[in-house]
Amino acid sequence: MAAAEASVRYRFGRFELQLDERRLLTAAAPVQLGPHAFDMLVVLAERSGSLVTKDELLRRVWGKVIVAENTLQGYISDLRKVLGADSIATVSGRGYRFTMEVTPICAVPSGPKHNLPHELTSFIGREKEIVDLGQLLGRVRLLTLTGSGGCGKTRLAIQLTTQQVQKYPDGIWLVELAALANPDLVPELVATVLGVKEQTGKGMMQTLGEYIGSKRLLLLLDNAEHVLGACAHLVDALLRGCEQLVILVTSRERLGITGEMTYRVPSLALPDTSRGIEPEQIVACESVRLFVERARLQRPHFAVTAENASAVAAICQQLDGIPLAIELAAPRVRSMSVQEVSRRLDQRFSFLTGGSRTAMPRQRRLRSLIDWSYDLLSKGEKVLLNRVSVFAGGWTLEAAEQVCASEGIDRTDVLDLLASLVDKSLIAADERDGATRYGLLETLRHYAREQLRDSGEEAQLQRRHLHFFLALSEDAEPQLKGAEQQVWLDRLEIEHGNLRSALAWSSSSGEDAADGLRLAGAVSWFWFVRGHLAEGYGWLSGLLTAEASALALSARAKALSGAGVLAYVRGDYPVAQALHEECLEIHRQHLDRQGIVQSLNNLGIVAYVQGDYSATRALSEKALAIQRELGDEGRIAILLTNLGMVAFEQGDHPAARTLLEEALAIHRRLGGRGGIAVLLGNLGYLAWARGDYRSAHALLEEGVVIGRQLGEATNLAGTLANLAVVAHDQGDYSNAQALLKESLAIHRQAGNQRGIAGSLELLAAVAFALAGADPAARVWGRAERLREEIGAPHPPSELARYQRDVTTARTALHDDAAFDLAWHEGRAMTLEQVMHHALHPEVRPVPG
Repeated sequence: MAAAEASVRYRFGRFELQLDERRLLTAAAPVQLGPHAFDMLVVLAERSGSLVTKDELLRRVWGKVIVAENTLQGYISDLRKVLGADSIATVSGRGYRFTMEVTPICAVPSGPKHNLPHELTSFIGREKEIVDLGQLLGRVRLLTLTGSGGCGKTRLAIQLTTQQVQKYPDGIWLVELAALANPDLVPELVATVLGVKEQTGKGMMQTLGEYIGSKRLLLLLDNAEHVLGACAHLVDALLRGCEQLVILVTSRERLGITGEMTYRVPSLALPDTSRGIEPEQIVACESVRLFVERARLQRPHFAVTAENASAVAAICQQLDGIPLAIELAAPRVRSMSVQEVSRRLDQRFSFLTGGSRTAMPRQRRLRSLIDWSYDLLSKGEKVLLNRVSVFAGGWTLEAAEQVCASEGIDRTDVLDLLASLVDKSLIAADERDGATRYGLLETLRHYAREQLRDSGEEAQLQRRHLHFFLALSEDAEPQLKGAEQQVWLDRLEIEHGNLRSALAWSSSSGEDAADGLRLAGAVSWFWFVRGHLAEGYGWLSGLLTAEASALALSARAKALSGAGVLAYVRGDYPVAQALHEECLEIHRQHLDRQGIVQSLNNLGIVAYVQGDYSATRALSEKALAIQRELGDEGRIAILLTNLGMVAFEQGDHPAARTLLEEALAIHRRLGGRGGIAVLLGNLGYLAWARGDYRSAHALLEEGVVIGRQLGEATNLAGTLANLAVVAHDQGDYSNAQALLKESLAIHRQAGNQRGIAGSLELLAAVAFALAGADPAARVWGRAERLREEIGAPHPPSELARYQRDVTTARTALHDDAAFDLAWHEGRAMTLEQVMHHALHPEVRPVPG
């Protein structure tokens, strides 16, 4: 049976052998078995009652590795101790026989992950299409649903994939492309949906390919027509490199690449009036069913009767069964009869009758319906609909009031106009957590944007849009490190489409470049925390290439600072240093002492991660002297923290403790929980270095709690790693491994290469404790390569421990050549491979 549907398990006696989970249970409790013992048990259970030769056991469990016969006998003895002395019979000179009666069972796994939406309205018809497409998805790896705008491609794709979720154990992931204006960001958006973060030295497409690998998942790329080339390039690369990946695309145009199967989504079936019009007859038709269902949202008791059946049939026929057209027409029954709706369509759409009806392309008919809906609006409704088209990915009432209220619309009118447009199904309203967010169907958004352009207001509205999100970002900036950090990070994430749109406008408009720099600089910390490293660095570096004017220098300095931070996290230290040095020069030219402090601090951090502690101390002390004159205890605490860590790395633990405790006291007094979490992690690590494990554990645990509450990933990952060190030194290896697994995952999401290297090295020490020197050497080898790639040496406080661990493992193996071979094998591994190796270490017998 396919793994996506079920997994085989074996029951014998009081035991259950779970192949998918690789574990043996007795009375629902796990039994500790090594990996080789487990594999041997699987072979014996599969052949229960039959002879399994020694050669077959050796081949299936160890492959080509040479293993002594007494090793095999030792594993058999271990299994008998667990299962019972009579569970495995020895056939002298030949092999073994499993004597327990084995019953295979099938376990259906829990439903796979997905991000498909829960639709708020019923899905009508499409039974044939669902069957056809379900069969096609079982035969092809790239299926594109084509058709005109409004024909229902997205809704059909979501309904189809919702019914397919059990077939994809690694999930079905919807990537909504409609709000994306820049084709270059298609891989970034896919990565965001999958939770994949960039890796140093690799393009995003390569990173995506390595992440997906052999996973069995389905990607649904929705509304791809405006980024067709970028989608085609990405899809082709992923399908060639990921053998079990399936991709479903909705687009008005096929991608046009090898292996693609296209399926044109038809309009809904129309009522056949050639044999009369009876209510019972036409309500069985898909288009009529949709019209009735949507009309009932306005008039709950609406029904097809003998009196209105003809008009209902005429509406569906005139609209050619296009779902979006019906969705737009049905709400009109709230204010007029069905017969009036039908007559209105006849009057407005002359092309729907006679020969011209078939001559016009489907898109033109849909546009004409939108023209008609638009003509029914009041002047104020038309103006607002045009203006809200500047938003990408939705908007709030506050945003509409500030961006759209100007000539022709008072701010107090915006809410009523929005409500009216929602009632007319031209704008969608989605309520979450007590707040309403508005949105436009993309076809309507493009239509309204054309109207806005024709009105001559586009530039003015786009500039107002830029200014609104600039103000929002600058309001958010100081909160991104405070107590409300999570709230503001989430808000910026929701508005990411609008931020991109504003940045794109500012990049193309020379007179708005300075505001674009300000916006990018303000949200740089958001990009840092949420791991949008490549995108953030791309916006910042692109805007920084614009010619700087005197008025834009302050914005340029902030953008340089943000770009430098992102470059540092990506492991590009020379670029980070150059950016911060240019930023420092601007601050010095303008005598901006607070800016000078920030740049000195950033340069000190770049020096710190490269092991130049003398430079870090000098830069931090200079910055601290200026900051004490300027005041601001919070900034003073940051500099004290950095000086404390320098003292720690230089071996002056008393000075380090004094500095860190002073900084902690300041943060506690100011209520800066992010700073408190950082200091608790540092003081906990300092306590560990003194051998005070009890204090270290308490401090680090408190730091983890605060870090989780704030969602500040980078510091949380470091604190988890420090907590793992304490667990390791106390012999709690399983807990240390779990903590490091979480730490490593966070570092990878954030793209923190230095953090990844450190977590890998600690995992290697755990692997040595659990499985010996061979797997540990591989993990250390890959970590060494990563440090070389990013130019990040070991901090002195970690170097002695690292060298001791490596030396101990090398000595334990008693074979320098074998240790070096494993080390070099690890250097050649991918991060995915070595992570699996670190988290699932296995003892390898040494030939001889």
